[in-house]
Amino acid sequence: MTRHPLGLSALISGLVLASCNAISGIDGLTFDGVGASGGAGAPPGVGGGGSGGDGGAAVGGAGGEAGGAGGEAGGAGGEAVGAGGEAGGGGGDCDGEPCPTPTGVDVVDQADTEVHGNRGTATPATERCPGSQVIVGFRGTVGMLGESYIHGKIQAQCGHLELTGDGSYTITTAPGDVTALQGAYGSESWDMMCPEDEVVVGFSVWAGSYVDLLFIACAPLVVTGPPGGLRVEIGPVTWPDGVGGDGGSEFPDTFCGADPIANRFQTVSANGPIAAFGLGCATPSLTY
Repeated sequence: MTRHPLGLSALISGLVLASCNAISGIDGLTFDGVGASGGAGAPPGVGGGGSGGDGGAAVGGAGGEAGGAGGEAGGAGGEAVGAGGEAGGGGGDCDGEPCPTPTGVDVVDQADTEVHGNRGTATPATERCPGSQVIVGFRGTVGMLGESYIHGKIQAQCGHLELTGDGSYTITTAPGDVTALQGAYGSESWDMMCPEDEVVVGFSVWAGSYVDLLFIACAPLVVTGPPGGLRVEIGPVTWPDGVGGDGGSEFPDTFCGADPIANRFQTVSANGPIAAFGLGCATPSLTY
């Protein structure tokens, strides 16, 4: 998948990007995002159908044959019971009781990604979305340094996770809070949001002395599994257009993991431009 810097002509009128902060510029950027596969659905129920008995020996001729037909009819009845078993396979039976019904989505098990850029020895500052909210995008400012742009301020746009459905479930997002700003540089504003009902699951940066170019990876959340074993998985990954200048060196694409999603971010700024960037991630979990 090709990722493109966001056209700053649409973002910042009349400004042209060039090489940045003492590291050579990059003419074209191409990265691949890989989405996680969805889980398998519940296996159908299996009902066993018995076969009919054979007719008795021909005692009186036709009477024996009639008995045989009766046995075949009994076999057909067994098949009908089997079909009933298949229909019951999706009925949500858990140890003889109805399976519990999920009511929402929470996030658990907090962990941090690597912080990429010019981190030095500084301890990154962390901003977290409140409660169970997660990151659905970022906004901030860029400013000129030499002949190109660097990231000067950044904050996360948070969103609420909402569960809908009855038996078949869908997770959507609704606008939430905005974190405090990190950084203190630049005046040209930008925003970079995930597609509707997707959340941030990773990022990529180009950086030299400061963060030049920032990308975020987004994905939907999918509820999979049988009624008694529902779980939340990450769907296909997308990469919205990146924001920033064309200087710096490429750092590896970094993801929260197979299941976690971003609910906080980390920066090194030292009261100036953004020098390094990372995410904090948690695992989405259904609540009951």
